[in-house]
Amino acid sequence: MPIESLVAMPDGVAWPSGSTLLAVAPLIGLIVGLLAFSLVDLVRARSVRYVPKWLWALIIVLAAAPLGAVLYLLVGRDRRSALPSEPVEASDRGQAGVGGELTVKADHGGRRRDGVPNPGAPARGGSPVDRRTTIRRAAEPVVETDGLTRDYGGGGLFDVDLSVPLGSVYGLVGPNGAGKTTMLSILGGMRRADRGAIRIGVPRRRIAVCPDVSEFDSWLTAREVVEFALALTGVDAPAGGVAGALSAAGLAHDADRRVGGFSRGMMQRLGLACALVGDPRLLIFDEPTSALDPAGRAEVLDLVSGMRGDRTVIFSSHILADVQRVADTIGILRHGRLLYQGPTQELIDTHLQPRWLVRIAGDPSLLRAEFGSQPWVTRVDPAGPDAVRVEAVSIEAGERGIPAVLASRRERLVSCDPVAADLEAAFLALTSR
Repeated sequence: MPIESLVAMPDGVAWPSGSTLLAVAPLIGLIVGLLAFSLVDLVRARSVRYVPKWLWALIIVLAAAPLGAVLYLLVGRDRRSALPSEPVEASDRGQAGVGGELTVKADHGGRRRDGVPNPGAPARGGSPVDRRTTIRRAAEPVVETDGLTRDYGGGGLFDVDLSVPLGSVYGLVGPNGAGKTTMLSILGGMRRADRGAIRIGVPRRRIAVCPDVSEFDSWLTAREVVEFALALTGVDAPAGGVAGALSAAGLAHDADRRVGGFSRGMMQRLGLACALVGDPRLLIFDEPTSALDPAGRAEVLDLVSGMRGDRTVIFSSHILADVQRVADTIGILRHGRLLYQGPTQELIDTHLQPRWLVRIAGDPSLLRAEFGSQPWVTRVDPAGPDAVRVEAVSIEAGERGIPAVLASRRERLVSCDPVAADLEAAFLALTSR
């Protein structure tokens, strides 16, 4: 400070002049405002990171101003509590325990100028969507959507009414671009819907999302990544804790390896461990087995299947055999619309005609013509130099009719095998209509 800006006091103490005080006043005001903002934000925050609230308050007040406040804003502030979100019922604001309910309503067709959804805007049918029931019976769906729409200008989701039973494994399938990832992202809170309603019957902190491609800092070990994921959930460590989650995901022997050396399949396993460590009640998986070898796929599918009854799992996959193996209920999306929703076996029974591969010792052309003349046969196709594929109106009609035709023609039968009715065939039959 220049000596000419000081005024000598009688006791020998030098004080800043009035001009100097005016010069530094904005800086002092900025520091005081920063401290006040940090303390107010700390009081209003639902959660903070790394250390308790009282310790952050001491750091803000006692550290050299304004370093404590800056440290809190950069490191300690939990940005999740400051992010804008959909309108949420009171049950998600700390009142929902086990069996509680999260209700989200969106109608961006009635959004305000600032883009925030207007909860009172009319939904489909012209009346406001209202789902305020606080407790649902366990037999009812744990996840429901009503007219859920996210329009990207031709693609997206359109009027999807999803219903996921509590404790079930729900498989979401569809062609590329059908809207599967958009659907899972909206359910996980990572994207907004343009309109519609979502009801999720578990608290938000008990929902875990595992994306298709997980990314983690390469210098961290697998154990450190999962420990950090547990800290972010804000829940107490469940039985088994971090070690249990790593073991369940097949990474027990790689817990102390740095993830920079992990393969894509191991990164997918690590993402699964991060999802499991918080003991979630609802798990949302996007292609959980896409990067795994056959043995790894079998392990993950067994893990998912073992969650049935204890947790609710929603997962998408393009490997339909995997979905058929573990899913109780299936939803099929095409062009953003839900074509089918219901039990997996019911889809197969409804959309596949029973078929048999009939192989004879001789030329099958005359036999094919004979089958084609039968009223119970819906289709006959050649299947090689000595076989035909017969499709019937029902299993009983085929089991009675095929032997009768063979006997009337006096054909020497080599084999008669039913063609496997699987989810892939049913999916192709449904989506090709």
